[in-house]
Amino acid sequence: MHDRPRPAPIERLVRSPTIRSGYASALAHVLIATILALLLLDDRATTRRPALIIDTAVPSPDEGLSGDPEAAAAARPIDLQGDGLDAAANPVAPEPIITAISMPVLPTSDAPSLVPPSLADVVALIASPGSASTPQEAGAAGTPAAGGRDAFADRRDGARGRHVAERGGTPASEAAVERGLAWLALHQAVDGSWQFDLSGCRCDGACGNRGTVTSTTAATGLALLPFLGAGHTHLEGRYRESVNRGLYYLLSRMQPTARGGDLSEGTMYGHGVATLALAEALGMSRDETLEKPLAEAVRFIVTSQDLYGGGWRYLPGQPGDTTVTAWQFAALKSASLAGVAVPSPTIDGVSRFLDRVQTQDGDLYGYLAPAARPCTSAIGLFCRLHLGWERRDSIDRGLATLAQPGPHPAQVYRNFYLAQALLQADHRAWPRWNARNRDQLVSTQGTKGHETGSWFMAEPDSAPGGRLAHTALAVLTLEVYYRILPLYREDAMAGGW
Repeated sequence: MHDRPRPAPIERLVRSPTIRSGYASALAHVLIATILALLLLDDRATTRRPALIIDTAVPSPDEGLSGDPEAAAAARPIDLQGDGLDAAANPVAPEPIITAISMPVLPTSDAPSLVPPSLADVVALIASPGSASTPQEAGAAGTPAAGGRDAFADRRDGARGRHVAERGGTPASEAAVERGLAWLALHQAVDGSWQFDLSGCRCDGACGNRGTVTSTTAATGLALLPFLGAGHTHLEGRYRESVNRGLYYLLSRMQPTARGGDLSEGTMYGHGVATLALAEALGMSRDETLEKPLAEAVRFIVTSQDLYGGGWRYLPGQPGDTTVTAWQFAALKSASLAGVAVPSPTIDGVSRFLDRVQTQDGDLYGYLAPAARPCTSAIGLFCRLHLGWERRDSIDRGLATLAQPGPHPAQVYRNFYLAQALLQADHRAWPRWNARNRDQLVSTQGTKGHETGSWFMAEPDSAPGGRLAHTALAVLTLEVYYRILPLYREDAMAGGW
């Protein structure tokens, strides 16, 4: 009898029960994966894009954000001076605080457009639990401030062009503004931020003079201000997408604290600039979804003030310096004009701080102590104007002293403040000083390669901000003819808190 031929190896493999069960398992997994993929695709077609969620709550007097006593102690105001800036020594009624901020990652198929949800969707839960959102004490959000007048009207439509001609601008200065805005838009990072070192954008090392400051909220707020100054918001204007992404980024960076919403990223410079951008965005767009975040950012400024000296510096409660104080003050003034309440004792503190650093009977100002430094003097006089200081003779003398040598080509920070103060005061030196400053800015704007539309000056004080900071400050200076709202017109200078 002949033996039956043994099956070939491949035949034995196919007939194996183990292999057959493996085939069946693989087929089942493929089928299940296909069904799940079809369900996921169908869900993506009908689901709204994720929004930034900002939730609020009222803390109990004895609890921190999580009910932990150690967290409560850490959340109290910092007493760096031993001068009583302590929550236990200065009890206040509990206010709503932001308790959670989350920003879901957008679906990967949306990534190429880089468009986040509109700000109508960004703040999905903004009122305190159990209560409807109500207008702030200083006026309802979405209504004109400053005595019923629209404090932002000069930036819109035909008003912008009219004020350029009336107040000393030229077609060349307006063209420089547009080139500057185009450069800023090109250097926005993919996550919606701007960064002083120009990382994350499409520059790819093509621009020199990068900054070293690490606060992304400071950079983003400063870059947003020129767009808002030229009438662009997240709702209208050619750059509305850039503004929308920038505001979305700022809101995503707000940290909940017992003091309020913290945008500082380690420096009150960042918080003041970012809060000013939120305030101008609310005032211009009247988008009520920005009201609560702005109110929380204002509360952080108020609770971070040095109660003894009245100013602000890098960290909450520190004795103030003139430059950081000016950014907080500008943010508070703009927020007030946008309809968010600002406590009058906080504003009184700013006057008290200026009294401490003034010299020559209020004509000139120092940084930390009385002195006659040109840059801080321009800042001090700028603040005095907005406080409605009655001593206009001191303001006039101080501005005359600062304007007499003319605008230094490299002093972009000083010129930024001095331009506003001279125009607001309707100072006799304004026409000549403005013509020189305007024309030298136009002539020094970058015209080559990727740097076209930007500026960088050899100014040590602002060098850490790099090309991004200098470009934003230069554009803001050239926008002074219509951007003097909300901060820079006579009804704003007269008080309006």
